[in-house]
Parts: sequence; C-alpha cells; structure tokens
Amino acid sequence: MKKKLLVLCLSLSMLVAYNGVSQDTKGSKEKAKKEMNEADASAKAAAKAEKKAAKDAAKEGKKEVKAAGDDVAKAQAKAEKKAAKDAKAEAGTTTDAAKMATNDRMAAARAAKAAKKAAADGATAAPAPAAKADNSGLKDDKMAKSTKGSMGKMKEAKEEKATPADYKAPVDPSQKGPNGEKVMTGPRGGKYYINKNGNKTYLSSVK
Repeated sequence: MKKKLLVLCLSLSMLVAYNGVSQDTKGSKEKAKKEMNEADASAKAAAKAEKKAAKDAAKEGKKEVKAAGDDVAKAQAKAEKKAAKDAKAEAGTTTDAAKMATNDRMAAARAAKAAKKAAADGATAAPAPAAKADNSGLKDDKMAKSTKGSMGKMKEAKEEKATPADYKAPVDPSQKGPNGEKVMTGPRGGKYYINKNGNKTYLSSVK
C-alpha cells in the first residue's frame, strides 16, 4: 500500500512537471511566431517604402527630362523664327535692289527714247525751200543763229549717267543741246542735257 502511494505521488509529480514544460514551450513558440510576424511586417513596410521612393524618383526624373526637352524645343523654335525673319529681310533687300535695277533700266530706256526723238526732231528741222522763203524762214534763221551763238558760248564740262530725278529737273528754255536736247538746271545751278546714250552732260559758260 505504501509502495502504491509512492508510485502515485511520483506519477503526479511527473505530470505536473510535463504540463509546466509544455506550457513554457507553447509560450516560447507563440512569442517566436509573434516576433517573426513583426519582422515580416517591418520588412514589408521597408520594401513598400523603398518601392515608393524609387517610383517618386523615376517620376521626378521624367519631369526633369520633359522640362529639359521643352527648353530645347523652345530654343529651337526661337532660332527657326529668327532665321525665317532674317531670310525674309534678306529677300526684301534683294527685291528692293531688283526693283531699283529695273527702275534704272526703265529710266535709261526712256532717256534713250527721248534722245532719239530729240535727234530725229533736230534732223527733220531743215530750212524751208528757197521758192517758199518768207518771213517765217527769216525767223527760223534768226532762231538758229541765236541758238548757234548761245552754243558757241557753252562747252562740255562733265558727263555722267542720268538718274530718274535728272529728267524731272527744271528746263531752261533759253538753251538747247547740240542735237536740240533740252537743257536743264541742276539743284546747284549747273546746266546739263541728257544725250542719246542716257548720259548727263554738264555745260559751262566760256568767259
């Protein structure tokens, strides 16, 4: 009986000790599991934060690239606009030069035509036949002598290309050129006529 009681006490002690060890092991496992969960959560949060930072950096890089591209595009557009403006100005200058050259050619053509007409008029102004000589013939002879005398007091001084403004100068009706050309007065008082070649020939009085 005493022996059975001893065995029973021993069994009870072992059972209590086993339960204590089991509870300690269970608590350690739960603690370890909790720590692992917390570590996983921290790792996930860190990975998420790192991913977000990388995404923000990429987005910021795209913005900077776009801004740089816009600046380059603006500079290129400005340069193209300036080049187009310069080309337009150069074209306008060329057009003006061509227009002036055309005006000069037209003026020369008009001068040649006027000189040719004046020469023709001078050639056709012949004396009247002796059979029809009258007072008008005497008058023409008198005018011819007057013109000849006036021309005798003139001599050629200078010859240069006539400009359109030269054709608009005031005409001196008291004088004529060698072929009947109109004698005009320049802005400084010089006397000149325009010959059949379109050249302006200055005259000066012989003293």
